[in-house]
Amino acid sequence: MFVLYAALPANAADLPRVMSLNVCTDQLAMTLAAPGQIVSISNLASDPGLSFMHEEAATYPKNRGLAEEVFLARPDVVVTGTYSLHNTTDLLKHLGFHVEEFAYSQTLDTIPSEIRRMGEILHREAKADEVATRFESGLAAVKASVCGPAPTAIVYGQNGITQGAGTLGDSVMRAAGLKNLAAELGYAGMVPFPLELLIEHRPDIVILPRQLSTAPSLADLTLKDPALRALKGTRFGHFVPEGAWSCGGPFVLEAVKALAKVRQQVSPCPSSGAPTQ
Repeated sequence: MFVLYAALPANAADLPRVMSLNVCTDQLAMTLAAPGQIVSISNLASDPGLSFMHEEAATYPKNRGLAEEVFLARPDVVVTGTYSLHNTTDLLKHLGFHVEEFAYSQTLDTIPSEIRRMGEILHREAKADEVATRFESGLAAVKASVCGPAPTAIVYGQNGITQGAGTLGDSVMRAAGLKNLAAELGYAGMVPFPLELLIEHRPDIVILPRQLSTAPSLADLTLKDPALRALKGTRFGHFVPEGAWSCGGPFVLEAVKALAKVRQQVSPCPSSGAPTQ
């Protein structure tokens, strides 16, 4: 289980006050900030489907990503994503606020540098290096345990949306020793994947979303199709802890570990020797 590191002793009055407007920067900030350093985080940080750290988020004030909230709070630095709230970000920069934007992590390799960058922004470099190094070591350990041949797997969500090449999900699956069927067939990004194609290729593992609509929804029909469930020899499940690969952060290691465990169950490594690539 991902552990939120205890904050090292620090005088929050000597550190920059940070306000986060994005669920991904929320979690990086919560992981690294000293007590009292965070002014507020986005309200999405409390959503279990989006935020692995939703329980920790309960202890922080929330914001709705509005420029007015930032103007009233007057933080020293605002952290947010490059892929949302563009009007708010532009206005805050125009008003003279210090804004740091983070791109969405699309590979595991970028996560340590993003952790260290947030550490620099918060003046928590030592803490960030500790967290990033532990992530790198944990990821290396999982990769070292991988043995071949790799089972085929696919993420299959509402409306048949999958994670193809160039996504964080693809990077996680490959690190866990799985072959991403969508990427193998030339799909890139988060795109619909035809049910007929999935049935034709019969992947070893189908990774399902943890949350379906609470009300009847056309988006869920594909996931309930009898033809999908009739696949013999295919293992279906949620597998990935809720929110563990919605954003780039040290907690993504839990997604890698979870899928590596499933991979080992589906295609066990030889017990007599070292893993083979």
